[in-house]
Amino acid sequence: MPMLPRRRIVAGLVAAAALAACSQPVAPPAAAGGETPVGVLLVAHGSRSSGWSGALEAFAGEVRGALASRPGLRGVKLAFFDQPKSSIATAMREFDAAGVGEVVVVPLLLADESTLTNEYLQYLVGMRSEARVLAGLRNDGYEVYFPRARATITPALATSEALKKNVLRRVEALRGADDGEQLGVLLVGYGDRKYGQQMEELVQGIGRYLKVQTPMDTVGFAFCGELVDYSGEPVAKALNEILAVEEQVAVVPVLLGVDERLQRDAIQAAIDAIDTPARVRYTPDAVLPDPGITRWVVAKVDEALQRVRDAGGAMVAAPNRG
Repeated sequence: MPMLPRRRIVAGLVAAAALAACSQPVAPPAAAGGETPVGVLLVAHGSRSSGWSGALEAFAGEVRGALASRPGLRGVKLAFFDQPKSSIATAMREFDAAGVGEVVVVPLLLADESTLTNEYLQYLVGMRSEARVLAGLRNDGYEVYFPRARATITPALATSEALKKNVLRRVEALRGADDGEQLGVLLVGYGDRKYGQQMEELVQGIGRYLKVQTPMDTVGFAFCGELVDYSGEPVAKALNEILAVEEQVAVVPVLLGVDERLQRDAIQAAIDAIDTPARVRYTPDAVLPDPGITRWVVAKVDEALQRVRDAGGAMVAAPNRG
């Protein structure tokens, strides 16, 4: 996702500022017995892949089922940054219509994309309302809605130990009964033109974790996706580098869901293009589905719900609030 460009203040910005000021969230309605109704909003990148979207829909259903018995919870919704039909504004509007007073927002982002969270998500859920940024969001095609419900954002998935364990589990599945002494690992992550460096830092941390938890010493990383124009060339290059020092290599996609374009046209195409594809172990899977990831998200939602209950519905400080 591209970074918001700096823009001059344009005509009409004063009116936009006034609208933002008049549209600040008001005190949320209380449910019977004084309990504040709470909603949960899962937010992820969009994708044209039906497999990817289906994995996210299934994941939302798992979270919804796990939270079904929570008192005061008024629903779990899924929204995508770049799909208008599943927009954040639509979800927040629906929460307002349902009388929700607090919304717990869970960013399903693999990289620790603080700029995306601070410059996009916080504004789109009503936590921040600077007129300049809101005007930029509109120019970029986002619908800006000023919710009555107050929002809090949980840590991103990148901070989860469950993500490291997820990758370890898939590496071990590819290793099988092999002692791993002559097996390298190639982690393949999605890179866009803004967040490639953050994704690289994430997989470097996962790589260090794998070296501690397994007998494998060689762990590499390659991008697929926007940053490399969806080419498999970086993956092929990384494969050859690892195979120069190891007998075989296990390829693990660090992708939230299965995207056929990335799995087939980038990763599998790269494997087929090298001279020794038989030395590569690869399963076109992704982070989801994973019960451990579901449990982590539910735990973060429960922590946020507890803060709401402890505060009696009042606004409370959260570690990730800017």
